[in-house]
Amino acid sequence: FLRLAAIIYSLTKRWNCRISTEAKHESVSLENVIAAAQSLDATVLLAAWPELGSSVPGDLDVLALKIRDVWKQLDSKVKVRRGQAVVDAAGQQGGNETDDVIYISILSEIIPGNKLVSLSPGQWEAQKVQLLQDSQGQRTLFLFDRDFSGAGGDSEGGIEIIKSLLKTDDAESLICGLLTHTVTPETQPKQWEELSERFGISRDRFVVIPKLHLSQAPMLFAQTLKFVALSPDFAKLKIKTEEIIKGAAREAAERVKGVSIYDLDHIVFQVSTEEGLWEPDMLFRLHAMFHRQASLRLAHDGGVLESIAEKLRAVSGIPTECDKLPTHQSAWKLQREELYESDDYINNNYLPLELGDIFQQTDGKSTKKYILLAQPCDLMVRRNGKRTPELERVPLAEIVPETSETKTNSSKSYMEEMPYFDDLYSKKWFVKLKVVHYVRSCILDLCVFNQDGTSRLGIGGNAPSAIRPTWKARHAFLLKYWTKVVRRADDLLAPSSNELSAVKQAKEKIAKNLNDLIFNDDLFKGTLSPTENGKCSITYNCKRVGRLSRARAIGFLMSYTGTLGRPAYDRDFG
Repeated sequence: FLRLAAIIYSLTKRWNCRISTEAKHESVSLENVIAAAQSLDATVLLAAWPELGSSVPGDLDVLALKIRDVWKQLDSKVKVRRGQAVVDAAGQQGGNETDDVIYISILSEIIPGNKLVSLSPGQWEAQKVQLLQDSQGQRTLFLFDRDFSGAGGDSEGGIEIIKSLLKTDDAESLICGLLTHTVTPETQPKQWEELSERFGISRDRFVVIPKLHLSQAPMLFAQTLKFVALSPDFAKLKIKTEEIIKGAAREAAERVKGVSIYDLDHIVFQVSTEEGLWEPDMLFRLHAMFHRQASLRLAHDGGVLESIAEKLRAVSGIPTECDKLPTHQSAWKLQREELYESDDYINNNYLPLELGDIFQQTDGKSTKKYILLAQPCDLMVRRNGKRTPELERVPLAEIVPETSETKTNSSKSYMEEMPYFDDLYSKKWFVKLKVVHYVRSCILDLCVFNQDGTSRLGIGGNAPSAIRPTWKARHAFLLKYWTKVVRRADDLLAPSSNELSAVKQAKEKIAKNLNDLIFNDDLFKGTLSPTENGKCSITYNCKRVGRLSRARAIGFLMSYTGTLGRPAYDRDFG
């Protein structure tokens, strides 16, 4: 493990040095030129590089020394021309086979000879039993070319060998890598995942290395070697962590069982009833507390987890910075998953209205999004279906994508970035704390009762059976409120005897603009429409589409209140 770490460290230092001293002047590295020259016929080589003289040494090592001596004597422009000519000639002559010679040469150059052994497919078959036995005593990396067709084998020969090796009983200490032309540095993460699924090999047991890493992005090759060193112990870390989580879960469950019926009734039902909470939430909160305590204790017991972490830390800390590193899109998605609850989850489970809920207009004309920034305790619905106090309106702040306006300093002082809001890591979103709409809470409440998240209520309908008790009471409260609104509209428009012509015309005008006059709000527009059972329903162009985590949403709430409480000084005379 430490030897491999030392190789990675020396490799990163070596390539950092080469990049700073040589790459500025050369489009082709000297190692590539040597490898290409060794594969060329003498006549072709001399035609591409006349400065080599009248003859080419037959011994490849002597030829390499001669090339290095001549290379030192050339100026930078001639180096570029001669080096490119030799590599191009080799490419025309040998295709991928010549490229392989170059890559093997580069590997030999950057990894000490006593650490690297090159084998043909035949030599591998003859020596593999002994090599595998030797690997039991020291960690060994086996690198296989993907395509064996040039040697009479299969085009997927390399990955098939890896698959068969890792299925053996004594494969625990094996680390395998696949060298291939068919994967580029840009596609490596995705191709690695696809090969893992296609051949049924855990990604913890092998790595995919694009050959282009060696010539175009050597620091990526160093990083891949680092992953090779990390993978087995990362697997151990995950296994040990899984054991700790399971053990902590068992302990937590036992502690929950040990809580007396008196305490359970007080915590789970009495406190929940007072606050309008769902009782199982309190039980899970209790379990989570016990689980956290047990996890921390088990994580430190015996020092096993720290021992594994220490080994991983030694290699992970080796710097392999490179401009061409692949983007960590999986890490982005995991962070996004931690910060946001999906609309499917919160709406399918009829979760109550909360700070951080995200809403969107749905009329087709606008897709603007907004975030709810009301104090959590004020949003809480009590067991009688009401809030204390009952909120008439709540603030929704607008969420906008990054524009030239959001980049200005004056705009940014009243904005907060909405982290990881978009599926694309390259796109930023902001909450405009000065662009706030005060919306009727009874409109947003209706989103809770529909699994698609739409703000909709059927007059005379029932609350969903799976909804929480406090929100069943809330449904009855809202149904009473909206029924009164509909009846007022009916009473207003109902014809009466001896009605004046002007009154009749006024009622007709009101009927045409009923939604605008009675149901529309500042931000969302409502529609009253008949249903199949002869009743009616109210629908708003509002839909709940997600939720920001409580901790982050409280941060936005604090920023919003800070914006409201900013001092308003008189304008400077100056």
